[in-house]
Amino acid sequence: MTEKQKLPEKKDVGRVSGGRSPHPAYELFVVGELMNGPQHGYKLHAIIQRILGPFQRLSWGTLYPLIRRLEQQGLIMSEREQDDTTASHEGQRQTRKLYHLTDAGRDRFFTLMRDPGEYNSDYPDLFAVKLSKFSLVDASLQLAVLQQYREYLHVLREHYARGSSMVVSNPGIQDQERPFILQLADYHIHSCDATLAWLETKITDLMEQQKKPESEK
Repeated sequence: MTEKQKLPEKKDVGRVSGGRSPHPAYELFVVGELMNGPQHGYKLHAIIQRILGPFQRLSWGTLYPLIRRLEQQGLIMSEREQDDTTASHEGQRQTRKLYHLTDAGRDRFFTLMRDPGEYNSDYPDLFAVKLSKFSLVDASLQLAVLQQYREYLHVLREHYARGSSMVVSNPGIQDQERPFILQLADYHIHSCDATLAWLETKITDLMEQQKKPESEK
């Protein structure tokens, strides 16, 4: 297994405090959404929650520091506009920020889409965000993203398969415990296989599409 293929322990990659870089999945999401036009922060938060699913929450304490960081880096810019739906206690209308993508932000979006990323427990989130942005990239980049995730799953599957072999031959594991440890590994392997099967169909479809002449696409 190469250095890139190692699966490090889960880290708190969502935090952007101090000098840490923003998590690539969240950064990619923000610049990717702004590729379609300006957005407010609350709308960005609502959309990424739909992508991440009901059991994983992205806090405001993660999103807004990330947005500030991207603005400081010149990847996005903001303008204040009046919010006609809210008013202060004095009856004055509140203002809210509308975020725009800069040219540097567009370049950053394509860089993040091409970057295979580091293998860790958050890699599926990065893939999910990339998958949601396929309408913004061509078929060749879509294919590269699918192939990168396929490689990640092969590494993951190999890890569980190798672990199963070690469990079978490990004399330190009690006989009554061994079947249930193997069952867990089998579950992970089957999960990888199911996703790999889905990926193969998508990769095959894209490769067939690329072979067609432009008049038939």
